[in-house]
Amino acid sequence: MSDSIGLNRLRENSKQDILNLCTVLLDLLETILKNPKESKHRRLPLESDLISNKLMPFYGGLEILFEVGFEDGDDYIYLPDNFDHKIVSKFCDLLKKIHVENTEKSCTRNQSSICASTVDSKKSQSGLKNLKNLSFANRLDQSFNHVMIYEDADLKQKCLEKIPVSRLKSSANSKYLSYVNSNQDAKPFDERDFLVLELLDWFKNEFFRWINQPECQSCNSNSKMSFLKNDKPNFNETTWMAANVEVYKCSNCQVLSRFPRYNHPGKLLDTRGGRCGEWANCFCLVLRSMDFDARYILDWTDHVWCEVYSESQKRWLHADPCENTLDKPLLYEHGWNKKLSYVIAFSRYECLDVTWRYSAKHKEVLKRRNECDEIWLVHYANKLTNKRIHLVNKQNRELRLVAEIVEFLTPKVAKKGEDVGRQSGSLQWRISRGEIKAVNELCDGFRFKIEKVPFILKYNTAKNEYLKQNEVVKDWKSLVFNYSNIRHKVEQDWKMCYLEREKGSLLGYAEWYFCLCTKTKINLTFNWTVFESGEVKLILIGVDDSGKKISEINLDKSNLTSPKDSLIQFKYLDDKFSINLNDKIKNLTVRTELHKGSGQNAFQHAQLFRQSLVDTDKYLLVIEFI
Repeated sequence: MSDSIGLNRLRENSKQDILNLCTVLLDLLETILKNPKESKHRRLPLESDLISNKLMPFYGGLEILFEVGFEDGDDYIYLPDNFDHKIVSKFCDLLKKIHVENTEKSCTRNQSSICASTVDSKKSQSGLKNLKNLSFANRLDQSFNHVMIYEDADLKQKCLEKIPVSRLKSSANSKYLSYVNSNQDAKPFDERDFLVLELLDWFKNEFFRWINQPECQSCNSNSKMSFLKNDKPNFNETTWMAANVEVYKCSNCQVLSRFPRYNHPGKLLDTRGGRCGEWANCFCLVLRSMDFDARYILDWTDHVWCEVYSESQKRWLHADPCENTLDKPLLYEHGWNKKLSYVIAFSRYECLDVTWRYSAKHKEVLKRRNECDEIWLVHYANKLTNKRIHLVNKQNRELRLVAEIVEFLTPKVAKKGEDVGRQSGSLQWRISRGEIKAVNELCDGFRFKIEKVPFILKYNTAKNEYLKQNEVVKDWKSLVFNYSNIRHKVEQDWKMCYLEREKGSLLGYAEWYFCLCTKTKINLTFNWTVFESGEVKLILIGVDDSGKKISEINLDKSNLTSPKDSLIQFKYLDDKFSINLNDKIKNLTVRTELHKGSGQNAFQHAQLFRQSLVDTDKYLLVIEFI
């Protein structure tokens, strides 16, 4: 267990937090060992005090549970009935050992020893600060040197050969012209901004893939792979800048598979997969190959992304390829609940602390910045910049810098799209990093398979249950494909119930996904209620058999029919949508979005399926395939 990621991360906490975490985990694991047949001890809701307050805010807590054998549920994690008692017992022994190592011992004075806490030496403090600065400088140097690889002409050419440049430019031009015709903004975007959006979408949905764990090299299984250890890279892996290799074991055929974490963007053009490090590294090369001024952004709380300079806006735009998102800098602090400390930008000609773009809580961030001296950081970043400032027009760079500093100092408020948790990576991985709003988000959930008709799905809010054909399924979340910031609300005083946005969120959404294996028509009853300026959108998304989205349409009760050229045709009559689908549509998503509202209760001003608690036989969501 010496290579346990969870135990190693646990040691990164403060001494008191380590002691608290060990106590909490030992109480849980020892209770499980004493009561192995009682499932209540092995099922932990994500919103429980144990998970949300005692484990999730700290390093290592949730990682250890997953290493012990806990698995993802819906809004909970659980330890299966056939869990390995020996592994649980071994972790208990290791946690006890760590607890002993961190228990504070009494400090006594004698002739030969002096308690370290009584030493007040400015020289010692200065030495510690210098060591911290040196460690920080090494990390800055590595990234500042690495970004020069994006300037290699041969590498740029290899990258361009992978990008469908003509198609993306044509799509960007079309969307830009449509935007110009319908907007009269004071600072309009230009065609290059739309090209960035096209590149993000292509990179996310066509070119690169997320890898939680590799496929087995023998049987090609993915679901049976479990992490075994970290290993040193071999010669070939080192050639492509792999600093670490994750080793996985297939429980199906027992074969070991290696997952080298390559850091050379040229290799990533071939492997076309990884996690956030690989994604940002490769996408930064994509941007430079398309002649965008781009930055590689390193977040000290373990994430990376890019920035791209917009000539039309005269400012740097946040661009995260993992999330397919542009210009949403508060996403990490506001949506992912990250406790940011240092966010540093690197380009071919500069190194700059851009933390302040990504936070609206500057005072809180400053309290967490203790890894180097602040004045030293400014001087060292400037020193690095001065080494390569000759690569760019110095006057233009200074004008940009002044505008950027003004932006840093301008108070910020989270906007639409910056209040959602992380989308990339498995649920288990995102929870372990604390980058998900655990109780109100789900991705890649339930998929319906419509193999024969008729097929009917109904939902009753009062009972909070579905009727799927003749099968009763509890909880609205059980059969959704995606959802975020939506909850089931019961008003006991008014005896009413409905689905609403989470308090404080600007957008809530839910999706139901249907794989269409037979030709069908659809009757859809979908009830919603709005107050004040609340808004509900109902959207149908059609996907072909290759997985490409080919149609999207809003179902608007005020428009009784759809456009004639749409692949999705509908009529609205008697509170029901009658829908015909083109044969090209093989998968259908029914998506609803809850927006807007006024004042402190804005989140309640858009509601789905509002009904009385006594209406147990009335269904306000009915999807009928005929």
